[in-house]
Parts: sequence; structure tokens; C-alpha cells
Amino acid sequence: MLQFGALGLRGAPDATLMTLRFHHIGVACEKLGPEIDAHTLLGYHQEGDVFVDPAQRIRGVFMTNGGARVELLEPAGADSPLRPFLQRGQKMYHQAFQTDAIEDEFARLVDAGAIARVAPIPAVAFDGRRIAFLMLRTLLLVELIEAPREDSHP
Repeated sequence: MLQFGALGLRGAPDATLMTLRFHHIGVACEKLGPEIDAHTLLGYHQEGDVFVDPAQRIRGVFMTNGGARVELLEPAGADSPLRPFLQRGQKMYHQAFQTDAIEDEFARLVDAGAIARVAPIPAVAFDGRRIAFLMLRTLLLVELIEAPREDSHP
């Protein structure tokens, strides 16, 4: 009988650690304006203002349609990490998950065989809450987002 490991990784997931909740799909764009227009045409609404994150070398905005959320991102500089995705013609390039335990989830995924791409760092888009990026063995890029604390506003 053929069996597949959870997420295509080594071993089974530790359910006591798993705190991941889907947050959004990341979409790489050459320019935000045309992508905002295209998503508006599809019924999406802008969620918040356009943000700039100099550390990540991106500009972005979130848009929602019912329960779906996308993060539209354009490069902010020639050395933006978005450039390779755009050069390959890859638009939808990451899935993001919110977690109450970013350090534990980061370690759990690395232990399961994911490659750490960006260790937890503060992010402008989330008011300084930390994000991290990992590449699963299936080549899926995953973003972890630190959940807001109970005593703060989302």
C-alpha cells in the first residue's frame, strides 16, 4: 500500500504544535495598478493601504473577495526577491499561514525537511509582527505570519 507523509515531508506532523491558519495567496506583479484593477474587476476589494517594506524590497496591498484574500506584490528595486518569480512568469508564488507560535512552527517545518529561506523578521504589512519563509520539499513557498497578541489590535 502506498502512503504519503504529511505535506510530502519526513515523518508525521506533530498535531500538538500545528497552529497554522490560512491567511492569503501571494501574487507577484510587475505593477500594482493594473493588478488592482484586474482584481477589482473580479470582485475583490482593497483591504488597507498600499504598504512598502524596504527590508523585503517590495510594495504591496491586500485584496479580499468573500473569504479569499490575495496579497499583490511588486518589486521595489532591481534586487527584489520577486524578480526571479516574475522572470519565470510565475504570479501566484506563496501560501501564507498565520500562527500563534511562529518559532515553533518554523522549527517544526524545518525538522520535517523544509528549507528555511527567511528566518522570522518584522514585517511592515503586519505592523511589525514577524513573518518567515520556508520552501517545502514539494517546492511550495510558505510564509508564516505571527498572529496578533490577544491584547493588541489585528
